[in-house]
Amino acid sequence: MTEAAPIKQIRRVLITGASGFIGGRLCEVMALTGTYTPRAFVHSTATAARITRFPIEFTIGDLRDGASVDRAVEGCDAIVHLARGEGSVMRAGLENLLQAAVRRKISRFVHISTVAVYGNLPPPESVSEDAPIRHCDNLYGREKLGQEKRVLKHAGTHGLPVVILRPPNVWGPYSHFSLEMVQKIRKGTLALVSNGSNPCNLVHVDNLVEAIILSLWKPEAVNQVFFVTDNPVITWKQCLEDQAALVKNSLPHVAETDLLVPPPERVWRESFKATPRVLVSGELRQQLRRIPLIRIVEEKLYAGFQSLSASTQQSLRSRLTGGSVPVVTRAASAARFVRDGLHFTQLRSVAHSSEKARRLLGYTAPVRYQEGMALLEAWLHYARQLPA
Repeated sequence: MTEAAPIKQIRRVLITGASGFIGGRLCEVMALTGTYTPRAFVHSTATAARITRFPIEFTIGDLRDGASVDRAVEGCDAIVHLARGEGSVMRAGLENLLQAAVRRKISRFVHISTVAVYGNLPPPESVSEDAPIRHCDNLYGREKLGQEKRVLKHAGTHGLPVVILRPPNVWGPYSHFSLEMVQKIRKGTLALVSNGSNPCNLVHVDNLVEAIILSLWKPEAVNQVFFVTDNPVITWKQCLEDQAALVKNSLPHVAETDLLVPPPERVWRESFKATPRVLVSGELRQQLRRIPLIRIVEEKLYAGFQSLSASTQQSLRSRLTGGSVPVVTRAASAARFVRDGLHFTQLRSVAHSSEKARRLLGYTAPVRYQEGMALLEAWLHYARQLPA
């Protein structure tokens, strides 16, 4: 990682989303290097097994609860905001965090956004982060764009020193993106689209961590927006063929014109299917438990559920959560591949540049592609995702 010399003013850093993939790695690096004292903001330590191995501070709370956010921020010098969640977390949760940051006179607020703010098919000029955003047809990107505006508003109105980082697909050990690629290639549900000639915008998790650490102390970072990507850029062909080699599987090739357009949702049927999943979701149950009568009923239902046989419990869970998703076999025709997810992502033709981060932050992207692949392969073996 990059040496951090002038970091005297910032010591304790609150990390939201600390139990997640990026937050967990950031906590590890800070704890191992001693450059900062991380304070992990989590819902519960039960989901933070990876970072409880280190002697770091934990604060348990909910971003939607202003009081718990203020307590978490107290005594911190900086904040790295990585938490994701439903709309109320993304909006009200961020607002609580920003208000606490202003109140506590935080020295640096590093917000992690995404290149998806430029939409599903970004314009050619978005090679640079200075390109204007005229329209975002990506739901997640639109939410993150709203967050960016909120962060910059607090910077302008209250003088909060902020930094916004826009990573693309973050890969490496523990990455959901990496795991999804490997699993789909193994199942035969992922194909290479149009020979994979488009750039695959990637950033290794350790490279992103370098950019975060630089953003915490570099004066040039304040009130700036940065793309954070790997160097050099590779193609989807190289990326997917290398993943296929790991799982020792063939990779189907399809033309863009062969991809099926996802059918429009059948509103009533999909609504009925989604309702049970919403009703049993942890977020909704957590709110409903505040009502004493509902809490008592839930406890009785849970006791009755626990008295059932394991097979009956599994059957009920499957019905409530929608069951398993059918898998397309490798023998399926090219027309079975749908124009969504990783197939649609391959149609993005813009390679976002980290030149500004290199120039102003001193960003070096120290983990090169081949080294990252070796680290990923070692982790996939550890996670038993690769053939022996």
